[in-house]
Amino acid sequence: MHLGPPGIICKYQGVFTMMVGDLVTRKSHNHDLTFCIIGFKAGVQGECIAILKALFDQTMVVDAPIEDLVNVLPKGKL
Repeated sequence: MHLGPPGIICKYQGVFTMMVGDLVTRKSHNHDLTFCIIGFKAGVQGECIAILKALFDQTMVVDAPIEDLVNVLPKGKL
């Protein structure tokens, strides 16, 4: 896992790259809600955990491992 610059980008084994501001859904919840990544933190075992803000629920802030996330938009296509 690589966090940097401070909590803005998270890379996992060179496969996943997520950035603050990316729109994502969660595989484990059948892609039912869309979230915006607002930050990252290191998990207990050093894994990359994304901090997510739900787009249509002003009070929902959750965290999830990046392996559980799917980018809604192709990179650079907003």
